[in-house]
Amino acid sequence: MAEHFNIERLMDSSGRVDLTDINWADVPKYPLTPEAIRALRYFLLTENSTFFYVKALMSTDAVYEEPELAPFLCVWMYEEEFHGRAFRKFLEAYGEPPVQTYRRDMFLSRGAGEKIDEIGQNILGKIFPAHWPAVHMVWGAIQEFTTYMGYQALIDRIDHPILTTICQRIMKQELRHYAFYKEHAKRRLQDPTTQKVNAAAVKLGWTPVGDGMCPKEEVVHAVRFLFDGLDGAAIPRIEQKVRELPGLEWFDMFTKFAERYDIRRAPDSWFPKNMRKNVESSHKTGSASMVDAL
Repeated sequence: MAEHFNIERLMDSSGRVDLTDINWADVPKYPLTPEAIRALRYFLLTENSTFFYVKALMSTDAVYEEPELAPFLCVWMYEEEFHGRAFRKFLEAYGEPPVQTYRRDMFLSRGAGEKIDEIGQNILGKIFPAHWPAVHMVWGAIQEFTTYMGYQALIDRIDHPILTTICQRIMKQELRHYAFYKEHAKRRLQDPTTQKVNAAAVKLGWTPVGDGMCPKEEVVHAVRFLFDGLDGAAIPRIEQKVRELPGLEWFDMFTKFAERYDIRRAPDSWFPKNMRKNVESSHKTGSASMVDAL
């Protein structure tokens, strides 16, 4: 049985991901494919978009009604910001620095759906004040688990020793974030009405992490590079994990997204030589054993 989430332990152990021992001069010694660099840029943008979502959560009554939520949001935004910083430093060390205005560019170019969501969340939060925080918790649980799986895919598919070290350290923090969201989602979803409100919201608006803040073609590329789309084992595994939440036994939204954009197996040329066999072996044996214990 999973241990009850301990906010004090999270606060005591929180902090920026440790990069002090990373030898950045060694980063260019291990070649990356253009598709891998593109995927890393996607992670940079999604990690650095966290503060946009914090704004929506800060507008709910749950922020001051629940003693755990405000401190968690402080930790979450701080740690996620440094996850993005880690990718920026890695890309700079590799010789592929992002433009200085990448955050502003991302915000100004975000999709229409993202802008509508910002308005809609405030309105729906007022209409369903007792139920809407659960939607945020469910959303967070899905996105954090997906991100965790994405980090494991980066390790398996890029096979860069320095990137692997960075990803493994970030994954430990992502695991704590996921644990918080999952526990709060489960607690709130005990109410049947909350389950109905949440199901309707997820069916109406859920898409993979980063969608809306990044162009659709970048989302499709990331899902293909990381998970092999409909041909991989990761999407069914993510959906299986989501179905553990009350009222979400039907969840198949990730599969439908992959079907809508016909996302299939990534070409072997996207990965270092001989990596495809290692990737497929990793997916068969399972790469999320730590998070499965939660």
